[in-house]
Amino acid sequence: MIRWMLIACLASAAFAADSAKSVYSESFKKGPTRIAEQALDVTLTVEQPRQEFKVNDITGNPRYLLRFAPEVHTGDPRILGWYVRLLDLHHKLYDSILPVSQDLTRDQAQVWWLDGRSFPKIPLETRRVFKVEQFYCVVQVKDVKRLGPGQPYLNQMNLNVQFTNNKP
Repeated sequence: MIRWMLIACLASAAFAADSAKSVYSESFKKGPTRIAEQALDVTLTVEQPRQEFKVNDITGNPRYLLRFAPEVHTGDPRILGWYVRLLDLHHKLYDSILPVSQDLTRDQAQVWWLDGRSFPKIPLETRRVFKVEQFYCVVQVKDVKRLGPGQPYLNQMNLNVQFTNNKP
């Protein structure tokens, strides 16, 4: 009996630890749009720091553009992280519709920021789940390579991105 209780406790602790490694954010963009589901393996490098991927709606028409942009400081080409952006191709007014607010200063969590520095708001290995209109965008960092041990500068980041109409 004690053995089963111990197994149940360990299983629930593992589940709690696993769910703690996810963050959830809802976009300010609301609406009925659903998308064609897809999964992407993305490799961001110093040589190819910017990447873009078209995301089609459920009818197969291009609707969104997923974009990764490096975070660099003026005069320093080294990459500190990447910004995840989702552009609505029908409404190009906003640079990204992933933040919870149209005003970036009001988005305190900044789930869309893959911050490689020592003390980020959200650790890189945390799975990010974004709800946009009637679909979800899930971003998971799989591997990170730094320029050197203990440095905040990134050389490469491997990600898995999933677009789904079902809550992950």
